Amino acid sequence: MAKSERTVIIVGGSVAGLSLANMLEKVGIRYIVLEAYGEIAPQVGASIGLQPNGLRILDQLGCAEEILSLIDIPLNDSYIRRPDGSVIRHHHGVHDSLTERHGYPTIFIDRQMLLEALYNNLKSKDSVFPGQRVESVRELNDGVEVKTSKGEVFKGDIVVGADGIYSTVRKEMWRIGNKVSPGYFSADEWSKVPCYYKCIFGISHPMKELSKGGQYVYNHSFSYLVITGPGGRIYWFLFVKLPMPLFGNNIPRYTKDDEERLAQEHASDQITPEVRFGQLYEARTSSTLTPLHEHVFDKWYFNRIITIGDAAHKLEPLTGHGGNSAIETAATLVNHLVSDGCTTWSKSEISSAFKAVQDERFERAKWLVADAHETQQMQAMATPLLAMIAPILPHFISIEAGLELASPKFVGASRLNCIPIPQREHAVPFNDELPAKPLSLSWLSTGLGVIPTTFGGGPVVDQYTGIAIVDKVLSTLVAVFGVPLGSHRRGPLIQWISFTPLLLSTTLDWTIESHRAGSKGLLTSLPSIFGAVYQLKGVGRIAPLYHLLSVLEQGFHGSVGRVAGHPVAKEVVDALIPSLSLGYILPSALMLWPFENKYVQQKFIALWQPFPIYVSLITTGLSSILRKQEITTTVSQPEAKHNKGNKELGKRKESAHSVLRLLYTAGAATATLVHLWSLYRISSSSDLGFSGVFGKIGFLVSRTYGSQPEDGIIAFFQRDMFLNAASVLAHSIFRTLDLRRLGYITTKEAVSASLAVVAAQPILGPAAAHIGFLGWREEVFMRMSRRINNSN
Repeated sequence: MAKSERTVIIVGGSVAGLSLANMLEKVGIRYIVLEAYGEIAPQVGASIGLQPNGLRILDQLGCAEEILSLIDIPLNDSYIRRPDGSVIRHHHGVHDSLTERHGYPTIFIDRQMLLEALYNNLKSKDSVFPGQRVESVRELNDGVEVKTSKGEVFKGDIVVGADGIYSTVRKEMWRIGNKVSPGYFSADEWSKVPCYYKCIFGISHPMKELSKGGQYVYNHSFSYLVITGPGGRIYWFLFVKLPMPLFGNNIPRYTKDDEERLAQEHASDQITPEVRFGQLYEARTSSTLTPLHEHVFDKWYFNRIITIGDAAHKLEPLTGHGGNSAIETAATLVNHLVSDGCTTWSKSEISSAFKAVQDERFERAKWLVADAHETQQMQAMATPLLAMIAPILPHFISIEAGLELASPKFVGASRLNCIPIPQREHAVPFNDELPAKPLSLSWLSTGLGVIPTTFGGGPVVDQYTGIAIVDKVLSTLVAVFGVPLGSHRRGPLIQWISFTPLLLSTTLDWTIESHRAGSKGLLTSLPSIFGAVYQLKGVGRIAPLYHLLSVLEQGFHGSVGRVAGHPVAKEVVDALIPSLSLGYILPSALMLWPFENKYVQQKFIALWQPFPIYVSLITTGLSSILRKQEITTTVSQPEAKHNKGNKELGKRKESAHSVLRLLYTAGAATATLVHLWSLYRISSSSDLGFSGVFGKIGFLVSRTYGSQPEDGIIAFFQRDMFLNAASVLAHSIFRTLDLRRLGYITTKEAVSASLAVVAAQPILGPAAAHIGFLGWREEVFMRMSRRINNSN
């Protein structure tokens, strides 16, 4: 089929729709645009932000110069303000710096201005039909047809829904897909579309009292964005957090009365010290109150139907990336429609092209939606933590740092591959200008394979702290842990339960060693840092590094492994049981509890993740309190201080040793029980095997994964446990040999202890063997201490 014979029906004369029409015209593909409004480019009182990534594509279409010429007041000044309107941070030269870096600035214009520019750029204006609201879509043998409210029927090869968040095309696509291929679309996805904020947006007459540029006003559960546009007109947004998130059909359509009531409630809010919101609202030429949906739909296409723009991915508008994302998806669609893999436009080729569009755009769209949400949360100071951080953070972000943080949103964008890009000087290359695709500097091991997008068959929670980067890390970790904990696969669950005592023994060992008298100032005296890193990278990677550092420290810092450097203060020992109980055992129990509610389960899995930090903080904090109490008692009782001598210190040392002995005994016994339980569950099940649960040695070393996406995660946990256990075993043997080197034990004891630790691995489990070794080592040092004291 020749390009000129192909027809694309575009539903919606939106930014996405008219951009797509321009692109199709450029590559010689016929199009029909059906717009519900009676005119193209109606004035609905909305503004739109255009970023370098969107402007670059518009430049390819020949529209950018006309649009940029509208800007008579560049956005060079950006103000971040407190609730009273005072300035937290003022950035100069934003417009010029963006242009220098990326070739294009960030601009705001009337949405109507952009639509007019796109419409005026079309040569085939007779292919645009206003007043044609699409009501239904029907599949044909060799194409599709749509029927409008006027009863007219339009036929084409494909239908593109560019008709917004309330997309008729998407509803029709779901209807057809569920009829033809039940289960292709998730059940009632609309009910999962969230709304966290509502927004009054509008345009006002110029006000000389208002500083030119962009105003970001932080407040409690609401915020403002106020921007100077062409001719000095003012674009403004009042974002208000809802009392609770609303979903799907529970999200209301607001009335003018609703808008006026909300505006009155906020009339006295300060935008700047000189201008209140009430003044801005009174000077309006247009305004609208709307709910702010935030969602990336799971599937954007079915057969010959696809959605783009807000119909596929709806962003919160604060960051100004919604329209740009719509333009990007339109460009990606055209790239695949004219690719070598889509020459005949057969049903299979079209489906493959549509799949490629979603595959290319999905993760970036999700990232931009999440980024917009987190930015809004920050500026609305939506949580107590954000209320504390938000006014402070801008002080530490220079304009250069801010632009660097924004850069990935621009440089990773799509463009039209088949149309030249006009030359514009810029210092930062777009990714498609590089000789090779940039590699992602991921914080999580690539050995995990594909990160799941669901937890136990349900959605993955993506809100925990309100801090974007923290929530992203926690959400990913929870999704990963959902494989052993959120599914019904017994093998991975048993493996993970067996892993928890080894993490306990590792935490116990590192915490105690960090508080030894001879450990001050050493890298291994910072277990919370090693622990936080191994929660991200895997303990199988970090434990060998820690143990290597420990070996080097013992070689270069002689007191670490000797009796003089071995003591641990009694207050630290007394703090160990509550710190391990509250910091690790309780969070682990809650994480492993079989909650029916997957949302609650995910919250507890997220709560568990920073356990190394919990244990370290509780140990340090509680021991400090106990130390102060001891000092207070000593000061208030001079006779106690006078009588205190070597005998009293010896008693404290013996008392601390007794607590440690109890801790090691209880820990080893518990770890043994967990190991024996695991062996029993495996041996009593016909479908489980030891190598299947814990992994084959060759498999663990080769890192060869199975065919299923979850196999990479299961293998990661198996390998993580194996490497941790191997590293602990090697370090235990080294410590034993070091005791022999120092003369603290005989050769016979060293050989016996080493063989016992090795033999205990399969019988008692690596965790019990480790804790038992720690207890034995403690006895050796205590024995040496007594020998020294008795000889004196």
